[in-house]
Amino acid sequence: MLATWKLHVVKILVAQVLLVLSALIVSAHDCAKKPSDVELRITPGELIKGVPRTIGFVFLNVADHEVRIPPVSPCIGRYSGTIKLRLDFSSVTPQTTGKGAGCGGGVSHPPGILEQAKSWRRLKPGESFTVSYERAELFVFEEAPGAYELRGEFQPPQLTTEEIAVLDHAGISFPCQTLRSAHLQFNRPLMTPPN
Repeated sequence: MLATWKLHVVKILVAQVLLVLSALIVSAHDCAKKPSDVELRITPGELIKGVPRTIGFVFLNVADHEVRIPPVSPCIGRYSGTIKLRLDFSSVTPQTTGKGAGCGGGVSHPPGILEQAKSWRRLKPGESFTVSYERAELFVFEEAPGAYELRGEFQPPQLTTEEIAVLDHAGISFPCQTLRSAHLQFNRPLMTPPN
C-alpha cells in the first residue's frame, strides 16, 4: 500500500513538472509570434558623394512597459543581437566584383541569462537607443556610382527555448524576433572629369 502511494505521488510530481515545462516552452515559442515591442529604424550619418558613411540603428520601445536591448554587434554571437545593413545596389556603370568580410569570436563560459540581462540596455516606453557603425564595419563596401537602397536588420541573440522561458518568467521583455527597418534610398552620381 505504501509503495502504491509513493508511485502515485511520483506520477503527480512528474505530471506537474511536465506541465510547468510545457508552459515555459509554449511561452518561449509565442515570443517570436507576437508583435514586437521594439521598432527598428536606420538613420544616415554624414553623406559622402550622396551616400552615408555611417548608419545609425535606432531601437525604439513602442510598448507600454520596459524593454531590454541585448548587446548588439555586426558579428554573429550567441548572446548578442546581430545588426546587418542590407544593400540593394543598381550600378550606373558595368559591375565589378563584390567585396565581403566577416568576423568571429566567442565566450566559453558566459554567465546565466538572468545575470546577462541585468546589463542589457533598458528602454522605458517611448525611449530609444542608437548605435552607429560605418558602412564598412557592416561589411557594405560598395562605393561605385549608382542607386543605393539600404535597410537595417536586427537578429536577436540565439537563446535556447529554456533561456527565453526564464526571461519571460522573470518578466523581462526583449526583441526576440527579427526586426527590419524601412528602406532608405541614396544616389551616388557618376563623376565626370572636368574639361
